[in-house]
Amino acid sequence: MTKILPFLILMLFLVSVQISAQNREISGPVFIDSAQAISTSSFSSKRLRMVPPVDEFKMYNPRNRGINKVVPGKGLPTTKSPLTQVKMGKVPGKNPSISFDAVSSRSTPTDPTGVAGPNHYLNAWNSAFSIFDKSGNQIVPPASLASLGGEFTNETLGDPIVVYDEFADRYLISQFSDTPESFLVAISRGPDPTSDGWFTYRFSTNGALPDYPKISVWSDGYYVTTNKNTNTASTSQVIYVFERDKMLVGETAKVMSFPLPGINTNGFYSPAGFSAEGSEMPPRGNSPIIYFQDDAWAGVSEDHLKLWSVNVDWNTPDNSIIRQSQDLGAANGVTPFTATFDGGSFVNLSQPGDALDIDVLQGAMMYMTHYRRFSGYNSAVMNFVVDVDPTSAEHAGIRWYELRQESGGGPWSVYQEGTYAPDKSDRFSGSIGMDKEGNIGLGYTVLDDSPAAPIFPSIRYTGRFANDELGKMTVQETSIVEGTSPNPASRYGDYAHLTVDAADGLTFWHNAEYFSGIERKNRVAAFKLSPDFGNDVGIIAVVDPFNSSLSSSEQVTVTIRNFGRNTQTNIPVTYTLDGGTEITETFTGTLAGTSSMNFTFSVPANLGNVGQIYEITATTNLDGDQDNTNDSFTTEIKNLFPNDVGVTSIDAPSTGLKLSTAEDITITIENFGGEAQTNVPVSYKVSNNTTVNEIYGGTIPVGENVVYTFSQKANLSSFGRYLITARTILSSDNNPSNDETSKSVANLNCIPTGSDCASFGDGISYFELGDILNERIPCGNGYADYIGFSTNLDRSKSGFEVTVKTLTDATPSEKFSLWIDLNDNGVFNDDERFITSQPIPRPNTPFSYNFDLPKNAALGQHLMRVRAGDTDFGGELDNPCSVMDYGTTHDYSVKVTDSSISIKDFLLNDADLEITSQENGVYNIFLETDFDQTLRLTVHNILGQKMLENKVENVGGGYSYDLDMSYAATGVYLLRIGTRDFGLVKRFIVK
Repeated sequence: MTKILPFLILMLFLVSVQISAQNREISGPVFIDSAQAISTSSFSSKRLRMVPPVDEFKMYNPRNRGINKVVPGKGLPTTKSPLTQVKMGKVPGKNPSISFDAVSSRSTPTDPTGVAGPNHYLNAWNSAFSIFDKSGNQIVPPASLASLGGEFTNETLGDPIVVYDEFADRYLISQFSDTPESFLVAISRGPDPTSDGWFTYRFSTNGALPDYPKISVWSDGYYVTTNKNTNTASTSQVIYVFERDKMLVGETAKVMSFPLPGINTNGFYSPAGFSAEGSEMPPRGNSPIIYFQDDAWAGVSEDHLKLWSVNVDWNTPDNSIIRQSQDLGAANGVTPFTATFDGGSFVNLSQPGDALDIDVLQGAMMYMTHYRRFSGYNSAVMNFVVDVDPTSAEHAGIRWYELRQESGGGPWSVYQEGTYAPDKSDRFSGSIGMDKEGNIGLGYTVLDDSPAAPIFPSIRYTGRFANDELGKMTVQETSIVEGTSPNPASRYGDYAHLTVDAADGLTFWHNAEYFSGIERKNRVAAFKLSPDFGNDVGIIAVVDPFNSSLSSSEQVTVTIRNFGRNTQTNIPVTYTLDGGTEITETFTGTLAGTSSMNFTFSVPANLGNVGQIYEITATTNLDGDQDNTNDSFTTEIKNLFPNDVGVTSIDAPSTGLKLSTAEDITITIENFGGEAQTNVPVSYKVSNNTTVNEIYGGTIPVGENVVYTFSQKANLSSFGRYLITARTILSSDNNPSNDETSKSVANLNCIPTGSDCASFGDGISYFELGDILNERIPCGNGYADYIGFSTNLDRSKSGFEVTVKTLTDATPSEKFSLWIDLNDNGVFNDDERFITSQPIPRPNTPFSYNFDLPKNAALGQHLMRVRAGDTDFGGELDNPCSVMDYGTTHDYSVKVTDSSISIKDFLLNDADLEITSQENGVYNIFLETDFDQTLRLTVHNILGQKMLENKVENVGGGYSYDLDMSYAATGVYLLRIGTRDFGLVKRFIVK
């Protein structure tokens, strides 16, 4: 036995290794073919004029989409991710060294793509190209892709990609074709794309259009990923590999196609190949392919990055394989993400004004995924769009990764990850790259539909330096170009393209789409993160003091940045307060190139006046500084009132189906004041029920917020609408106006989720009634809770007008219905339906409908349900609980009033005035009434002296006021609430 046991252990180990290998799916090529080269000559002006680019509005190539596989309610995260970078970096970005419009086109979308070689910038779009020198001068005017000749003759289907293979000093241009289905590639015969001519190839794709193709460069081939055979991607043609060595010399070249074994997709998808750049080519074989997997999709249990490795054998193609090589999930450093918007729809983000919602480009690993070799490791950088707000509001941000590999063919690991969403604007359509020093540049589109600060689709960039804090884009967001008009269609992009200049390995070139007037434009810009100078320092931030409670002796701490390459020491530093006396000291530490350190002045600043705003300017004065434009930094600092807290939001509960007797009440408390706060009294009240008082026992730092869940739960089990009011009760609060917030929620007997509003635009995209104006309504899952939106309906009047829009053209079957729950039982009965199946004749056009209320309609707040959908398909529009195949259901609030009734009638016949003693000498005053005008509240002592007078508003069916009598003498007081002409009076006793 002692001799056999070691042998058995060895055999068991070998078997376990074999089983582990078998768990990784492997496939050979599913299609093998070859193509001959057709050579073309250099460009001539006559040849270019013969095939001019299309200059008319044209919709190009709808992206292929299979069956969406989103599972409603499935997937993490369910709250905002702590990974999200919510503040911009502090290092100033450089203005682009060159920025120009490469094209103005009416193609929709333009598919911008471009690359910088040693002397030229080659630019392409749907379905044309042009060539510039690297100063932005156009040397080959816009010409149709068909003018390339050879296999490109008469071909203008589009989806172009341009690539520069710096290991061979060659340019590639590609597009697809449907005559027959194939992939067209032109590779320059030399390093000059204007004069060296081209080898053109037509590679068959075996009867399927290779949608959304993306090219990457590897040592043994040109790899192309596609959105092809989306519902059978694990067994069908998805990845194509072209025989690079043969193409470079114009010989007949083979093509192989592989599936992606083990992949899960959600309709549209776009994986990525690692594209090599730099001075050193990767070893042949083990070419990586990567795609993200969202756990909101069916069949995916965890958010992760899935990698495959391709090995091609051009001598014996049948020996070639693709292997599912790695899954990088939570255990490997991948933080959960939400990469699905609107159930997979291509209509996602709101633009300013009434413009159409535009495509967020979900489902795509954005182009390109750059691979670069360094001493001791290899790096790859990539990005895709994510929703950083798990609510129906949606907030697009960019999830980005740097993966590292210790040796060629070895496993990959997550070196760093981040999510860039530094404010409330949407950021998407990213393209990322890494220069030869390890600095990362990220270009992207910014969009914001805020009426106060609208941003039309605009192009900006950020970045980080190799030695910066991991996971952060430390460079300030820098504008490339600001759009001046919205996208006139929903399609956007379909991609952007950032590359690194092969000439210096340091300059990033970014190409993306924006809008000016009716034109789509592609803006090309070059920017660099690497230092321009040896000696260059400056101040990038005042770290301390900051907005808070300040004194007459505050230390001043600044961040010094070494923008240059040379290490610096003994740097003179100054600061001034409100332009006064200059304080000069010396930083004696050692500051390496492209790094930052803090410095604290020994001389303090006097910031002692509460409420005053001060200006501090700090400056470096390095002898021999080669760029003085970045030496100074100025900021304003406010001496805040010490005590100021408030509830900024009620996070739970939300409108739901059959809520319980024990619902959590969760709030966000923010410290607006200048001192940290501990043991903050908080309260909540549900409708007219008793106020619940508790203490948040933690500490809230200055400027921060915390989430608190009350220990006493709320009973919301009865169907209907509830008004939840929450507030802080800090006795020394300097600003009570921001203490309180309210939220309406409803317990409903049915919520008809699951209707498809994305595929054809069915349902309500715009709703207006009285004070309710809800524009650019996102699709979501077919149901949306808008009961926080409310308007008054005066029952003594008639002819209420409601206006809706839809995006579908399902005439005449698209119809609209409306209910108001007048008996407040949370059920929308037939006799509460006031609009029934009214047709919506045309898409994206407002149509109005009128209705009346009964003269005896119950006064006060009520729920309102509106529905629209295609009545030719499944689901009953006029059944408020039915799930329609195509449509939407939305809930709002209305308040029924009656202007024919006087305040005297309300107060004498309907009102109930309550005075409730609470803790710490505070009395809650509550007058329940449907009267909704502003009232006056006064308090007199028994001698008739007025102690207080204030205005109160009706919120949620009553007037509520917390009266602080903690400093009042004991005795009897009289409280009156009403108008100057009539009111209710009640006596109360302060003990």
